[in-house]
This record gives sequence, structure tokens and C-alpha cells, in this order.
Amino acid sequence: MIKEIIKWRTVIIGAVIILTSYIISDISGVSLILPSFLLTGLVVGFIINETEKNGALNGVVLGVIGGIITNVILIVMMYLQGYGDFIVSIISTALIYLVLEIVVATVGGVFGSLLRIEFDKSEMEYEEVEE
Repeated sequence: MIKEIIKWRTVIIGAVIILTSYIISDISGVSLILPSFLLTGLVVGFIINETEKNGALNGVVLGVIGGIITNVILIVMMYLQGYGDFIVSIISTALIYLVLEIVVATVGGVFGSLLRIEFDKSEMEYEEVEE
């Protein structure tokens, strides 16, 4: 049943988008990680073309995968920059970020599903008007 609900291809594409935007924003010096989780969750929810519940579940999976990847990179970068003495506080901050990223990706997944539903409704109305 889970294999039918979670669209792994879309979630993996979303994780790659998050990883790419994280690396680009980190190089530029501006942290765009939470907006990228929201936008990627929105894209994943739109692409799966299912209910809000499935959009939320795919958003959660995206948030977990993307959040773990980005936070591991963050912890490793901080450690390599010489902040090894503060590793406990860095990990606790990363856990807070992880929870926040999961919530934001979930909200994005729900919004994407709702957007797709409205898009399909307006498309059906447009086809009826043409005929």
C-alpha cells in the first residue's frame, strides 16, 4: 500500500532539487533552505496529482530525506570549519532544523496537491466552455 501512496521518483527528484538549491545558496552565502523545502514540496504535491493526504505523505518523506541530507552536510561543514567543540549544540540545532524542514515540506506537499486539484477543475471547466 505504501508503494502506491509514495511516488519515489518524484520524491527523489525533489530531494535532488533541495540538495542543489542548498549547495547553490550555501555558496552564495544566503540561506534559502526553508523556502526551497516549501517550493519543492509544492512541486512534489503538484506532480503526484493525488489527494491532499498523499501530498502530505510525500511531503513528509521529502522533508525527511532532504532534511537528513542537508543537515548532515551542515554538521560536517561546521565540524570541518573547526566547530568540533560545539558538536552537541550543532546537532541539537540541526534536529530543530530537521523538524522545521519536515513541517515546511509537508505544508508544501498539501499546497501542491490543492493547487493541482484547482488546476484540474479549471481545466475541465475550460474544456466544457469550448464545446
